[in-house]
Amino acid sequence: MAFILQVASGILAEASISMLGLGPYNTISLGIIMNWTLVFEAPVAGAWWAFIPAAFSIAIITFSLYMINTGMDEIFNPKIRS
Repeated sequence: MAFILQVASGILAEASISMLGLGPYNTISLGIIMNWTLVFEAPVAGAWWAFIPAAFSIAIITFSLYMINTGMDEIFNPKIRS
């Protein structure tokens, strides 16, 4: 279960670092897509289709991993079971 939390934290960390422009530029990731939207000023231009899908994908992936962790915690943690 700790692995699932670490994967979700790693996804958020990679996206954050890449969005700031500190990650590698020779790969494609959701953080790089978010960086491109900031560099080309998509939010200012009102081009929501450039950044909303990437941000929504990051949110859905991490939320689903956290929900998987919660479900596994309810199954495997004897203190939570009633």
